[in-house]
Amino acid sequence: MAQVIPFSAVRPNDHLAEKFCSKSVDFYSEEELICILNSNPNSFVQIIKPSIQNPTKLNPKERYNAVKLNYEKFKNDGILVRDSKAAFYVYETLGENHSFTGIIGGVSIEDYANGIIKKHENTIETREKIFKNYLKITRFNSEPVLITYNQSEVLSQIISDCKTSQPTVSFETQDACWHKIWRIDSTERVLNIKTAFEKIPSLYIADGHHRSASSVRLSEEEKEVGKNQSTDFFMAYLIQEDELIIREYNRMFKGLNGLTEHQFLERLKQNFDVVSIENGLCYNKNKHSITMYLKGHFYCLSLRREVQKSENPLLDIGAYVLQEFILKPILGVKNPRHDNRLKYSAESDNMKRIKSLIDRGLFAVGFGLNPVTIQQLKAIADADLVMPPKSTYIFPKLRSGITIYEF
Repeated sequence: MAQVIPFSAVRPNDHLAEKFCSKSVDFYSEEELICILNSNPNSFVQIIKPSIQNPTKLNPKERYNAVKLNYEKFKNDGILVRDSKAAFYVYETLGENHSFTGIIGGVSIEDYANGIIKKHENTIETREKIFKNYLKITRFNSEPVLITYNQSEVLSQIISDCKTSQPTVSFETQDACWHKIWRIDSTERVLNIKTAFEKIPSLYIADGHHRSASSVRLSEEEKEVGKNQSTDFFMAYLIQEDELIIREYNRMFKGLNGLTEHQFLERLKQNFDVVSIENGLCYNKNKHSITMYLKGHFYCLSLRREVQKSENPLLDIGAYVLQEFILKPILGVKNPRHDNRLKYSAESDNMKRIKSLIDRGLFAVGFGLNPVTIQQLKAIADADLVMPPKSTYIFPKLRSGITIYEF
């Protein structure tokens, strides 16, 4: 039974929402961030990244306190306004080739601890602690964790009914994407949403594993010292699983770990059937296939049947097969998170970009993976297993500042 609660969101003043809400700062270059800081005084970037132009080096605690002060200033200036009544928020984002609609609410730390909220990716302890310390000072979530759930006719009908009315706020961002929010605060509808989620046995984190884990850390820490229950929930965007788009996350590698191309191919043949193909369209021949580009040639690598005999569901995940049978034993990648020879590409272009970079000599070999399906993702999470980092590239990519959850 999933606990999902309404909350009184802090939101940008309706006529400033277009200017305030931003992409996650990880998707901006330093030059883009500086441009926003110089041209848009009402952007969320002004709150989260002012130190980028500060010649004085701030320690983490000083940076977090600066974020908190900037946030409070935006509230005092009326750029940010807190809703007077707890609500759920139906949020729709429409782009040229996609449309996503879900519900923003608070999800339970207890559900995370008890396995009702399930994960499919490991987190890094140091990153958890850094973000936990940030949350401890700032006391707000600005970007919801992306969580998915099985189809619910009740929730689908509530969302559909809600969208027949005028949105609470609607605006277009520079990427030609429309954003619409409907605030749901009527007692009956709020109860219907809570009850519908209570009938869903499991929720699955699609994106935001570190943010979730950091919220859990903070909650546990504050309970140990007898603080109140304000950190028992964190903000999430809950979306039905058939609305998600999951793309592949391909890999490129510098060098061949001292091997020649011939030696590398021979090592691959120990566990794979290696077949030369004309282009990078090996995808979907079977779920155990990997496309490879090496020295002007494309290959299809298919895990041998005798290796597939294990019932481990991770063997259905290309990133796992690549890590366990190629990157680790042949190319010497012990930790894919921190090996500078390994780079990632989320462009779904049949490996055209990877081929170009290898042909230019910037990398030695590239690998194209089949996209993970939502059924595979759930099977991994249900088995309490985890995929390698960057196994999925999931849409929607959520913006910061659409709603802010204070605790």
